[in-house]
Amino acid sequence: MTGKAKRIWELDFWRGLAIILVVFDHAFFDFGRLFYQWRNCGVGFLEWLNALGLDYLGSDVRAFWRPAFLFLFFCVSGLCTALSKNNFLRGIKLWTVALCVSVITYIGETLAGEGVFVLFGVLHCLASVILIYAAVDFLIRGAFALVEKIRKKPVGNKWKTILSCVILFGLSAAFFAINRVYNPRLNEVTGSHIYTELDGKIFGIFFYSPEWWTADYFPIFPFISFFFFGAALSKILYGKKKSLFPSLDGIWHNVFSAAGRHSLGVYLLGQVLAIGVGILLSLVFLGTPLLFP
Repeated sequence: MTGKAKRIWELDFWRGLAIILVVFDHAFFDFGRLFYQWRNCGVGFLEWLNALGLDYLGSDVRAFWRPAFLFLFFCVSGLCTALSKNNFLRGIKLWTVALCVSVITYIGETLAGEGVFVLFGVLHCLASVILIYAAVDFLIRGAFALVEKIRKKPVGNKWKTILSCVILFGLSAAFFAINRVYNPRLNEVTGSHIYTELDGKIFGIFFYSPEWWTADYFPIFPFISFFFFGAALSKILYGKKKSLFPSLDGIWHNVFSAAGRHSLGVYLLGQVLAIGVGILLSLVFLGTPLLFP
């Protein structure tokens, strides 16, 4: 997409809706967990905000909606691969931002003594998945080029689309199956999580591990499955890089589509605002930016 006129409004809309829900989820996490000192602090408003955050984190609403909007976020990110000229560059840029987030939050945790450090969060996960997809896409294109060289005859675009979709859908299903094997399961009796024992701490990048939990934690599985599902759909739905619903385009979706166009900025700004508001409230009502243990 090189200009505003070529943007696909529904992708911006869905991505914007998903990122707003992610920001909302993180804000309540911050109020419930990060500002845990508000609990029993003697200020009714802060105690209410903390209780509201904790109630949300343990609610059935979050248990149902969080997987839904995370699926939406990663699936739409996969759909957008059809519109990116260079997914390798896209992934590298996002990884650069993710590393900056890790460095800044590490410094913040060192100075403030609070659990704000992000070791491998949603940006790290999305950047990694984009790079993995870019590598797979490169291999698929290379395979087609090799077949064309051997046959001395071009492979039709229709067959390229069909075969690419089959491969991507197949990988999505395989990733989901791997997730079911290696990611934690619920104990039917106690309701607690059962983690698969894997040798080497590096596996925390791929599957949930208690050793990797920080303020934000998104291992590659199961989210890579959602992304590849969206990438496969993009070959079918957006091969022509045009909106599927041009007649529905209008100002009614501007708030969400604007957030979708600037999803990275909205995500980062949302985090800063949530923590900033928490610090400001602590200053106003308690006379200190953060309550230390």
